[in-house]
Amino acid sequence: MILAPPTDGGKAKIPKLKYKAGANEMIATMNKEKSKALASCFFPAKPEEHDLGEETKYPKVCKGVERITREQIREQLKKTKPLKALGPDGIPNIVLSRCADLLVDRLYVIYEATLERGLFYKPWKVSTMVVLQKPGKPR
Repeated sequence: MILAPPTDGGKAKIPKLKYKAGANEMIATMNKEKSKALASCFFPAKPEEHDLGEETKYPKVCKGVERITREQIREQLKKTKPLKALGPDGIPNIVLSRCADLLVDRLYVIYEATLERGLFYKPWKVSTMVVLQKPGKPR
């Protein structure tokens, strides 16, 4: 455990870690260094945002989304996987899934207005994806 004191004896220790910092190969021996090495490996820096400009061609707009129901919202909230990483809003999925009944009316008003007016909050168009290779699987 990274936060455990070095004299805890009974808890598992993380061995020295080899990692790359740029072109240099480094070895992390202290817990703080190991934390930073693991964090940089599993959560790389976000890529720069690119403004695609006005001439960018997008696919045709999806048709058929005219109305949304409270039940659809409730179903989607309950389907969220509770222990996944936080999104850009910082709201844990477990809150969304367990509080679906409390949130559905408020979200309904927001989504209805969004669809009715054709306005979409810019941060909703942004997502972050972290791709991790599973051991024994092809790249």
